[in-house]
Amino acid sequence: MKLPGKAIVWLIYFDASITRRFGRRVPRKLAVEAPTLEELIEACKRLNLSFQTRESARYPRMWWGRRGYVIVDKSKSKGRLLEALALEVRRLRSEKSRYGVYSEKP
Repeated sequence: MKLPGKAIVWLIYFDASITRRFGRRVPRKLAVEAPTLEELIEACKRLNLSFQTRESARYPRMWWGRRGYVIVDKSKSKGRLLEALALEVRRLRSEKSRYGVYSEKP
């Protein structure tokens, strides 16, 4: 599905347990184990991205796996967008492990 000016960001793009062949799009050092749609939504909010979610959709190549994707307004290349989101999800994970919940950004 092509959406001009938007990028579809599947949850599986950030999963460290998935190979690039099956859909991971970020380097393994930026990926996380079992990312959640809530983490991806929070990362979009922190990066001030306009987005829509599709919770019940499944990635076609891994239809039995985790669900969901986000449609994001694309202000830069998809690769840079994915990298920024991956870094933010990693930050969220470290905050959650440190504080037990996501801390608010000042």
